[in-house]
Amino acid sequence: MKTLKLLKQALILSLIVFLVLLNFYFAFEPGQADAVSDTVVVTLQVTGEISISSPADTSLTPSIPGMTGNCGSPSSGSLTWNVKTNNSEGFNMKIHASTDPALQLDASNYFSDYSPESAGVPDYNWTSPSAGEAEFGFTVEPETAGDTVQKFLDDGSACNTGSNQTTDKCWLDFNGTTDIDIINRTTNTDSTGEDEVVKFRAESCGKFLKEGDYTATITVTATMN
Repeated sequence: MKTLKLLKQALILSLIVFLVLLNFYFAFEPGQADAVSDTVVVTLQVTGEISISSPADTSLTPSIPGMTGNCGSPSSGSLTWNVKTNNSEGFNMKIHASTDPALQLDASNYFSDYSPESAGVPDYNWTSPSAGEAEFGFTVEPETAGDTVQKFLDDGSACNTGSNQTTDKCWLDFNGTTDIDIINRTTNTDSTGEDEVVKFRAESCGKFLKEGDYTATITVTATMN
């Protein structure tokens, strides 16, 4: 009888120990949650690019009589370059001629580069050359006026001042074969790009010019800022 009692007590003690150990197991077992999460960052660098269109060559019209000239009625033409860039700081655009003077048939027959009233500052209005002279010049009209460098902006009567981009104003000469800044955009374009227009004029006030095709090779360069 005593043995049975001891056995019973041992079983009860074993059960108590088992239950205590079972509680410890559930208390310290690694948790199994319904959902867990982790966050990582995936990085890909997208680099800046720039492109520029290649418009067809153009001819100034109308043709100029080689002896009497076209004084007071300049011949004109224009070219449009489309520039695209995803660069967040935009782009700079420059222009230069390959010869000095820019528009010529040969070393003896040429149009002098336009002569603005103040060197390096565009004239608000195109001014006819003196008698017996012929001149060639340009102006720029970007799609976005705010991209125009200051010297080609105007206040309604003078250039290199104000914030207007008035059509057919602010005429300048080519600086030999040296690059001239014409556009400076400080943001990227959209996927359609920006149409940047450069206009040209030529006028002769009775300069004797040999018959032929006078040409100016013009280069524009767009560079990411």
